[in-house]
Parts: sequence; structure tokens; C-alpha cells
Amino acid sequence: MQHIPIFLINLDRSTDRLEDISHRLSSIGLTFERISAVNSETIDEEQEKRLFSYSSGHLPLGKGEMGCFLSHRKVWQEIVDRGLKWAFVAEDDLHLSHATPFFETTDWLPEAAHIVKAETARQKVFLSTDLQSEVSGHELRRLQSYHGGSAGYFVSAKGAALLLKESERKCDALDHVLFHPWIGIVQQMAVYQMDPAICVQDYLLRGPQKRGFRSTLNTDRKDSRQAQGLKGKPKGLAKLWRELSRPFTRLGRRALDAARNLSGTARIKFIPYVGDKTP
Repeated sequence: MQHIPIFLINLDRSTDRLEDISHRLSSIGLTFERISAVNSETIDEEQEKRLFSYSSGHLPLGKGEMGCFLSHRKVWQEIVDRGLKWAFVAEDDLHLSHATPFFETTDWLPEAAHIVKAETARQKVFLSTDLQSEVSGHELRRLQSYHGGSAGYFVSAKGAALLLKESERKCDALDHVLFHPWIGIVQQMAVYQMDPAICVQDYLLRGPQKRGFRSTLNTDRKDSRQAQGLKGKPKGLAKLWRELSRPFTRLGRRALDAARNLSGTARIKFIPYVGDKTP
């Protein structure tokens, strides 16, 4: 029996995605409640300016990102208003594998957790060397670095409340709001990572299960870069400086990685998707 509710964020016009994920979730015995995503076209100029003023400025921020940010805030508000202990937030291009047991009970979720990230962006991250628990072959460890993606995560009541409060005057790419230190929210939360992950976005999926859904946010980011005068790759002296500095940047990153490993408090780990092993 499913005890953790799933809130599925879906644009009204994306009926193909809704039909596809509805079939896939029902096939593994999971139900969901659809949350109508905020259409970026409904964000007027005044609201756009206000949200843009809340951005960190580290990355271009377009109306698509704003709509995604506002959609997740709608879900956090639902969780708080209904007094839910835990919920799972999903975007409509998500694929889940070996996931059913994790929705049957909240007993496996760490009491201190604000978020448990169930997704992988297929990248290396820093995880705590201390093992929180192991559930059905999946390890849970504290996430100690940025990990992209916001398409599938468990969030607690206190996590939703904190996110609502701290994002009142912040607006950035949603995965940065959740997981990037430069936004300043993740430092206030206990965030755990599932390893291997039980979900991945369609554009990162491999094999015959891939649906070919286009990442609308990637397109939005490209358009935003152009609108803000950040067109294409660096050229001329900017390109030369990038090429000359690249080896030193890499050395710096490796030195930082080595230092964190030697400290004994974190380790680098590539987060795989458990569904890759499913024939």
C-alpha cells in the first residue's frame, strides 16, 4: 500500500507526458496527484522583473526557469497546508525503477532529513563517509556537494516549510535553489542521496525506455543566455584565456577533491541509476 503521496508537476499542454508517466506509474502500482505547472507564458512583465531581482546572478534566468521554480513552490505549499509528514515531488519526464518499496512506508526516511534526493544527474558528487542506512540495496548518505536535477525528491514537512520561507526572496534554477551552496539554502538542510538512484530524467536515460522528451529548460537556458548577451562560446581573447586557464582550473579542482577525500569526511562517488541494470 502506498503511504507517501506523489505530486506530479505537469503543464496543461503536456498531455503526452502526462499520459506516458501515468501509464508507467500505474504499471508499478503507484498513484499520484497532478499539480498544474505554472506556465511561463502567464508570468507578466512585473512578476518577471521581481523574480529576476531575486536571482543570484550566477546563471541566466529565463521565464521557463521561473515557471519551474513557482511550480515546485506550489507543491511545497500543498505539503505544508495538508500537514503531510513526507511527500515525493516529481516532474513529468521522470523514470522510476525499483521504487515501489520506498513509497510503502516512511520508516526508512531519516528523521532529521529535509530532503532525500532519489534522482541522479549522472555526475560525481561528494557523499558523507558515514552511512546513514541501507534500504533494499540502496545506501543513504549525506549529500555534501551540488548535485543537479530536481525531477525526483522526497521532502519532509519541515523541509517544505523551510524551502517556502527561504525562497520567498530567491529565484534561480530549481536544482540550484535546492542543492547549490551559492544560493544559501542547502546549508540549512539535511539532504541525503540515494545510491543507486531510483529515478532519472528522460533526456539522461539510456536504452529502449527513453521516450525522447525534449528538455524545455535546456532550451530556455539557451534563449536566456542569448537574451542577456551571453551568445555561444567564448571567442578571441576570451577563448584564449579560457584555454590557457583550463589546466590550472582542473588542477585546482583535483587538489580540492583530494583534500576533501583526505579529510576523511567525504568521498567522491558517481551516482548510477538502478534502472540501467534492468533489461
